[in-house]
Amino acid sequence: MRRFFSSTIGQILAIVASASALTFCLFLLLLMLLYPHVPPAPPWPWQAAYRVEALVDTLRDVPARDYPAILAAPHAPLTEARLLVAPPVCDELSNATRELEDVLNEGLSPGMGPATVRVCSGAPEQTATQVLVRMGEQTLAMRTPSATPRQPHLTFPFVGAVLFMCVGVAAMSTWAVWRVIRPLRRLSDSADAFGRDMAVEPLAEEGPLEIQRAATAFNRMQERVTRALNDRTRMLAAVSHDLRTPLTRMQLVLQTAEPGPLHGRLLRDVGHMRVMVDSALAYLRDASDAEPREPVDVAALLQALCDDYADGGEDVAYEGVDEAVATCRPNAIQRAMANLIDNAVQYGTAVRATAETDGAFIRIAISNDGAVIPEDRLDDITEPFVRLDTARNDRPGSVGLGLSIVRDIVADHHGTLDIANRPDGDGVTVTVRLPR
Repeated sequence: MRRFFSSTIGQILAIVASASALTFCLFLLLLMLLYPHVPPAPPWPWQAAYRVEALVDTLRDVPARDYPAILAAPHAPLTEARLLVAPPVCDELSNATRELEDVLNEGLSPGMGPATVRVCSGAPEQTATQVLVRMGEQTLAMRTPSATPRQPHLTFPFVGAVLFMCVGVAAMSTWAVWRVIRPLRRLSDSADAFGRDMAVEPLAEEGPLEIQRAATAFNRMQERVTRALNDRTRMLAAVSHDLRTPLTRMQLVLQTAEPGPLHGRLLRDVGHMRVMVDSALAYLRDASDAEPREPVDVAALLQALCDDYADGGEDVAYEGVDEAVATCRPNAIQRAMANLIDNAVQYGTAVRATAETDGAFIRIAISNDGAVIPEDRLDDITEPFVRLDTARNDRPGSVGLGLSIVRDIVADHHGTLDIANRPDGDGVTVTVRLPR
C-alpha cells in the first residue's frame, strides 16, 4: 500500500480523495451556517396538499357531530375550513393552483373529490386561494394563502456550494499537478544546465516513485558522462604533454645537425607540431578550468586589447561605450576577445571592435575588411582544427582552435556567438552577446 501511494497515480488519487472529503465537510458546514435551527419549509404545493388530505381523511373517519370542533381547530397553512352545501366558486386559475389541484386529485382517498383549486380575485392574501373537495352531499371549502410558486433549484446556497466544490477541487487538482510537475521541471532544468556545464549539483531524488527513479537515472548518467569526459580530457592532455619531450628532442637534433635538403622543411614541421601540441594543451586546460567569476569591465578590456595591437603597428581601433560590466571569468573572457581580434587581424587589415549594452546583455562586435566566408561554411569554422584557408596551413599558430575556444568560453558564460559576412560584402563580423 505504501508503495502504491508513493507512485504518481497513487498520490493523485490520494489528493483527489482528500479534496473531495474536505469539500464535503465544508459543504455540510455551509448548510449548517445557512440553516442553523430548522430545515426550510417544504416547497409548494406539498405542505398545503398534505394539510388538505389530512383534514379530509380526518373528517371521513369521525362522526358528523365532531365536524365543527375539527374544522375550528387550526390547520396551518389553511386559514379557513367549512362544510357547505353550495359554496361560492372562484373562477381564476394559475399555474400554482393547477399544480396543487393535480397533487390533491392524485393523493385523495378513493371516493373523495374531485378537488378544485381556484384563485379568488379581490380576496385578502391570506385567503386568496380556494380549495373545494366534494364529501358526499357537502363540499369542504378551504382557504389558504396565495399560492407560492415552487422554489427555484438554483438557489444561492446550492450554487454557492457547487461553486465552492468546483473551486476546491480545481485548487487541489492544480496543487497536485504542480507537485508532480515540479520534480519534472527540476529534472529538465538540470538536464539543460548539464548541457552547458558538467559541474552541476546532483538532482534531488524526491517526488513520486517514477520521478525518483528518473532523477536517480539522470544522476548516474551525469556522473558517468562527467567521469568519461574528464578521463578523456586527462588522457589527451597527458598525451599532448608527453609529446612535447620527443618534439623538443627532435628540434634540438635538427638544429644541431648538418643542413640538408629536407632540413628546413623538417624543422618547420616540428615547430608546427609544437604549436599544435601547445594549442591542444591550452584548449584542454580551458575546458577543465574552474576560474571564479567576478565583475569585469568588458569595454575597458576590449579597448586595452585594441590599444596593444595598435601599438604593435596593426590597424585596430575600439569604437564602443566607455563602460560595460559583466560578471564573468576574467582570464577566459580576455583570451576569447584576444583570439577574436587576433583572428580578425590575421585575415584582414582594418579591424574595428565595438561594445554596447543591450538590455540585460552586452553586445560585442569585431569586424575586419578581409575576405568573406562561404555561407555554407559559416557553421563549420567554430569546430576544432577546422581552417577554411588551406593556403595558411604553414602559418605558425594556425591550428584551427581559436574560434573553438571562443565558442566554448561564450557558451560557458551563457552567451551567444554569431559569425556573419558584412552586408557590404567586404569582410566578416563576429558578434558576441554576454549576459550582464
